[in-house]
Amino acid sequence: MRIINLILALMFLLTTSTAANELSPEVEEGVESIKQKKFDFSIESRVFSNDAAPEFMLKYKNLSLDWLHSNNHKNFLKLKVDKEIFSLMGTGLQWNVALNAVDTKKNSLAVLPSVGLNFYMRIRPRLDIYLQFSGFTLGRRAHTTDFESGFKYFPQKNLSISAGWREINFKLRCGGNLNDFHRHGLFAGIRYDF
Repeated sequence: MRIINLILALMFLLTTSTAANELSPEVEEGVESIKQKKFDFSIESRVFSNDAAPEFMLKYKNLSLDWLHSNNHKNFLKLKVDKEIFSLMGTGLQWNVALNAVDTKKNSLAVLPSVGLNFYMRIRPRLDIYLQFSGFTLGRRAHTTDFESGFKYFPQKNLSISAGWREINFKLRCGGNLNDFHRHGLFAGIRYDF
């Protein structure tokens, strides 16, 4: 009798554990939608509402290059490395270090470092909001700040459409020369991940 009870209990455990591992398609789709898919390479292009000049970003794993052209024929470049602090179900926090550069009249670059934080949060299965800030200061001699906030919509896993606000302020005094770059405004962009 004990052996029969033991066999029945074992069969009950086996059938309930396999049933617990099977998920309905709706639940499985919901779980898949909150997973943060990581791609190795991405390219993004943006336009600003108050300036016709474009912005282009290339990203490979955690290294990104940002090029922003302005109508006054100045270029802003940002080479950035991100490091994940935490990521859980589409929400996360990253810190970054970057080199920010503006071209000068002498065909050279004025360069300042910066450190910052990136926060992102999944609020719907295909919609993220995010907030990024980085900066560095040397008092009145030099400073750089880069603030961005907005949202990203994912019509497909490897395609996103973004909109938001970005403000960049860069100033560096070298001798008697002032190298500066200022840009702010609403933007819209599209990104493709490979």
